[in-house]
Amino acid sequence: MRLSVIIAALLLVACGGSPSRLELNPPAELSDFTPQLQVETRWARQLGQGVGKHMIALPPLVERDRIYAANHKGRVESFELESGASLWRTELEAAINGGPGDGGDVLLFGGDAEVIAVAKRDGTLRWRAPVSSEVLAAPQRSGNVVVVRSVDGALFGLDASDGRRLWRYSQPVPLLSLRGVGEPQIEGTIVVAGFDNGRLVAVSLQDGRPLWETVLAVPRGRTELERLVDVDARLMVRDGVVYAAGYQGRIAALTLDSGRLLWTRDFSTWSGLTVSGREIYVTDAEGSVWALARSNGGTLWKQTALRGRMLSAPAVQGGAVVVADFEGYVHWLAREEGSLLARVRVEDWEALYPVPSYWPHNGYREDRAVLAAPQVQDDHVYVMDKRGVLNALRVLPD
Repeated sequence: MRLSVIIAALLLVACGGSPSRLELNPPAELSDFTPQLQVETRWARQLGQGVGKHMIALPPLVERDRIYAANHKGRVESFELESGASLWRTELEAAINGGPGDGGDVLLFGGDAEVIAVAKRDGTLRWRAPVSSEVLAAPQRSGNVVVVRSVDGALFGLDASDGRRLWRYSQPVPLLSLRGVGEPQIEGTIVVAGFDNGRLVAVSLQDGRPLWETVLAVPRGRTELERLVDVDARLMVRDGVVYAAGYQGRIAALTLDSGRLLWTRDFSTWSGLTVSGREIYVTDAEGSVWALARSNGGTLWKQTALRGRMLSAPAVQGGAVVVADFEGYVHWLAREEGSLLARVRVEDWEALYPVPSYWPHNGYREDRAVLAAPQVQDDHVYVMDKRGVLNALRVLPD
């Protein structure tokens, strides 16, 4: 039976009285600095109990004047982007482990061995389609094909109109792996996805036919933990080049058409990267933020002030790089040299609104960890923490 574990930055509490990772490797203390940006909280909204104790990332989806978000228990809600007013809400009565993904006129969600599509207009259920195992990443759509990556190493192509299976591709899964799956990326007629065995694969969007395969990381070490090489981090495609990174492996640039390596360097990340301009921004497994040159992977700067704080994947907002951490702090860093520009904490929803009487007191109500990359639109940043508190943050003009 496959063992799936949360290790490295995700191991918050150990068993049997053993010290936690935070005790063995305490996170960096947040130091004082003079903010260069002013940030305000525009609004905050609550989606039930969020993801509770589950270590799954459910980033909101921003689209024009709306934002869509979901919690683990199946609540999906649409809000007006400017005011945070609720436009509609639906209860799917099914687990949501990944999404929402943008499916054109529908929202796409990964569940317990199924994919669910609901209408963006009003949240009505469009279709449900079975797959072979749990789906932890947002399904992706291009044309009439929805692409889904499941935790058992399978990649599916589904008909976007009704969820009917079109094709399946799979890779073997190691005995031990990180609990997480990176979203497949679609560029034209090519789908690129990373797998738990350290491989990066491109397949045809139309029929799932393999086009190329590249080994991004080779298992090393004597223990199963040392040999983890999952390519679960978010990857990106820009200008015909794939940028990808794995855990205890490498970060690399590859040609989209053939998978030919353009450059590589040793690197370890579980959260992912983003590409903007001539730079790659990435958070490593230890919690440092890096800026690398797209041309050759060379280091432009490295910010270590947030080490050990279990950072999300980065996002870019104008002249800043934005990351969030395990205590719900959102940090803005200067793109040019990585200096700290601003810091705010996600709002305590309970201080803003009455606590629902049906919500029992338990530990995860205080867990403000932001697991997914911040979502950026113009001068706003949107983040949702583990409690299910969705925050709209605005960078004020100078």
